[in-house]
Order: sequence, then structure tokens, then C-alpha cells
Amino acid sequence: MDKRYFESLGVELPRLGFGCMRLPTKDNEIDYEEAEKMIDYAMSMGLNYFDTAYNYHNEDSERFLGKVLSKYPRESYYLTTKLPIWLVESEEDAERLFNEQLEKLQTDYLDFYFLHAMGAERKKIMDKFNLYDFLLKKKEEGKVKHIGFSFHDSKEVLEELISGRKWDVVQLQINYWDWEEIDAKSLYDVLVKHNIPCFVMEPVRGGFLSSFAPQVERHMKEYSQKSISSWAIRWVSSLENVAVVLSGMSNMEQLKDNISTLTNFQPLNKEELEIIDRVVEELRNINPIPCTACRYCMDCTFGVDIPRVFKIYNDYKKTENKEITLRSYFRFLKEENRGDKCKKCNACISKCPQHIDIPRELEKIHKELMAL
Repeated sequence: MDKRYFESLGVELPRLGFGCMRLPTKDNEIDYEEAEKMIDYAMSMGLNYFDTAYNYHNEDSERFLGKVLSKYPRESYYLTTKLPIWLVESEEDAERLFNEQLEKLQTDYLDFYFLHAMGAERKKIMDKFNLYDFLLKKKEEGKVKHIGFSFHDSKEVLEELISGRKWDVVQLQINYWDWEEIDAKSLYDVLVKHNIPCFVMEPVRGGFLSSFAPQVERHMKEYSQKSISSWAIRWVSSLENVAVVLSGMSNMEQLKDNISTLTNFQPLNKEELEIIDRVVEELRNINPIPCTACRYCMDCTFGVDIPRVFKIYNDYKKTENKEITLRSYFRFLKEENRGDKCKKCNACISKCPQHIDIPRELEKIHKELMAL
């Protein structure tokens, strides 16, 4: 496993980080036996950076990592977790939660400690309860070696968070789809400007960039027999200011593929970058429901989340990934928000700038996804 040394951090980190949000499960709980095999394999291959958070796997991810990693010398791996800022209602809460996390992880210190999923609203909580000072205190005590935050908001908010503070690292959602789609490039550029190393999350965008419709996928397959996911991993790893690329891996096959991709790493060449540009262009042209998510149709009287249903369906047509589609529609989308709850009142039709026959499309989509 290739490693990179960042002078500002003073540590050599593996290019790949093990994200512990999507560990293998059995009966909706972490499959400890299978997940432990993956951790052991990762360690044997030099992948020794592990990223978790308080809420992952129904608050069991930290406990799992603490149990499994306890058999290894503490100095042999890097450990990151995040403060669940939404649970902080006092300065005392931060201390209590931090100590609980150390106990779960069976460690006396953390290599990296982040404020979790920061944005404008959570910045208010940070300021109200002096959480930046709390992180500095833990660093001074030697209980945290590096501080940072994971981030989901605008460039302007990111600048506000960085201004006047000394952060060691920031974790961003970056991948070749979001680079322009949600302007991840501007966020990355902010970190470059401030000389803050970037840790990347969602390089494969939750699996969205792991498979495509055959007519799109062929561009990559004709060039190389490497996995579709590997293109996404290599794309973010080719960015100069990226220290670690986190991947939430659910099985040994994904783990081995990612390790292989970032062993003897080769940045993408010009031809490969052009292929990715072509893939992105073709994916954007696959839009069977011309919904722009303007939300003029919302709120639906009967509870249907119309734009989200359309997005799930359009993404399915882009990727033809049944597993992700079924998970998105039947697990992550509440039953009361699905397409079959439409009562065909037709109130939404006149509000749609794209003139979509929304009730007809919702009925068609629900039937098609039910049949997958």
C-alpha cells in the first residue's frame, strides 16, 4: 500500500483510508467476524488508517473498531473519529461524548478528531459551546494529535470556518461527478489556498461511480479491465493536495480492489482523464425524467417526495445498479414518500416548468422499481 508524507502533519499516511460506515452486516448489525477479517487484511497490507464516527452503524462502529484494533500495538495504526456535534447542548456534553468515544475505541488518544458534518448551522453550535477551543484543549492534553472537521456546505461557509483558526486537516466529499455537479472543486481550492491537507470522503459517491449503463461503461472497459470504481479512486488520488482517500468498503472484494488500485499508484493520464470527461457527459445526458429539482411541485399533499423519487430513478438509468437503487428507494426513502402514495390529484402538473406528467411517471417508476 502506497503512503504519502505531508510535512504539515508530520506523518506518513496510506493513500487509502478504511471508512467504517459501511462495514459488512448481518441481520442489520455489524458482522463482526467478516468485518474483523477485513481489518486484519487491511493491516497486513499496510492500510492502517481507520475512520469512524459516533453514529456509524447505530453507534456500534467505534465499539467494533476498539475491540478489533486492541490486538495491535496502538502506534501501528491511525485512528479517526468525529464529535457528534448535533448532540452537544453544553460544553460538558463535548467532554462526556469525547470520553465515551475513547472508551469505546479502547484508546487513550486519537490521531485525528473531527467535528462531524460541519456547515452553517453546526458552526453556530461550535461557536456557542466553544468547540474549537475544546479541540485545542484535547490537543494540548495529548489526547488528540490532529484536529479538523468534515464538511458539507458552501465555499463561503468553508472560508468562515477556516478564517482565524488553525486546522490540521479538512475532510471533503470529492469525486469526478461532484467536481462540477456540486462545485466540489471550489471547496478543494479553498484548502489548497490555505495549505490544509484534504482527506476525501465519498470518492465513489456511495457506489454511484462503481457501475454505469453498458453504453457508458464501455468507454472504460475498452480501455482497461480495471474496475469502474478504480477510475474514481485514481481520479481523486491524482489530486496533489489529497492526503487520504477514504472508502467505505462492505466486502473483501472491494477492499482488495481498492488496495490494488493504490499500490504502485499511477495518476490518471491525459487519455484516461478524457475518457472520464466523456463518461460524465454521457451520464448527464441520461435523464429520462427531465426533473431539475426546482421543487415547484412540493410540498405534495399526500407526502410524496417527487424530486427525490425522480432522482433515484434517473440515477438508476445512469448506472443500472439495482442494489443501490433498491436501497435508495426502499430503505432510505420513507414509505410515505414513495411514488405509490400519489393519489393523482394532478395539482403538481400545472406547477412543473418541465411539463412532466408527474402522477403518470410516479406510477410507472414505482412499478418498475418494485419489479427489480
